[in-house]
Amino acid sequence: MPIAFSDITLFSLLGLIAGTLAGMLGIGGGMIIVPGLFYLFALIHLPESSLIHMAAGTAMGIMLFTASASTWAHHARGDVQWTMFKQVWPGIAIGVVTGTLLSSHIDAHWLEIVFGIFLLAVSAKILLAWTPSFKEDDANVPSGPITSAVGSLIGLKSGILGIGGGALSVPFLLYCGLPMKPASGTSASFTLPIAITGTLTFALFSPSDPSIALSTGYVYWPAIALVAPFTVLGAPLGTLLSHRVPAALLRRIFGALLLVVGGKMLLGSFSLPF
Repeated sequence: MPIAFSDITLFSLLGLIAGTLAGMLGIGGGMIIVPGLFYLFALIHLPESSLIHMAAGTAMGIMLFTASASTWAHHARGDVQWTMFKQVWPGIAIGVVTGTLLSSHIDAHWLEIVFGIFLLAVSAKILLAWTPSFKEDDANVPSGPITSAVGSLIGLKSGILGIGGGALSVPFLLYCGLPMKPASGTSASFTLPIAITGTLTFALFSPSDPSIALSTGYVYWPAIALVAPFTVLGAPLGTLLSHRVPAALLRRIFGALLLVVGGKMLLGSFSLPF
């Protein structure tokens, strides 16, 4: 059903929060946007059986905007290794299509459990301050088939969960010998093929629900229109705040947030508090 005027502020606020956190922490917004949309879609009474699938598909559409802005910003600073991008993106595209199609056949309850486990794993990584460290050289760059396989794995995870690939792509790029800034910038560029391929696949090859107006497959266009502009606005605000708030404190807060959200989704108790 259409979004009521009283709910517009909540969707816009989700975009602002996701964009600000992305700017502060250097992450994609999917880990906030997907559970946020899950909550808001329940609030506007979309069919329960479609909540997590609609959240994942719609998050892909929102990532089109955030990935474009982020990639351009990293490219302007010279932090995108386009040679590596060209090697990886075909595998990513194949993985996203596979993951998206697979997601459509996974029961919503199990998909919520998978997403909850993923959030808990990322939360543990953040709270334990685990960061992979590799020697910065070209000796670790794997062969073409291995690179394509890694790209497919990144895309598969993103297609199933409706999020960016940073959790896997940044460690992979560090292993390949890239310093942290180029690794982050190049990882951001990987989100472009993820978002483009994922949005098209969720829209064109997922079942449409006639009761959900203004949607195509698992993509709900009103939410994209409300959330995406505010993610783009929030990113520079987050970048500004990142220079004024201790990074360790920000990461602890974010890790705790993911711990709560992931736990609720995993336990099947992600319900409205009012």
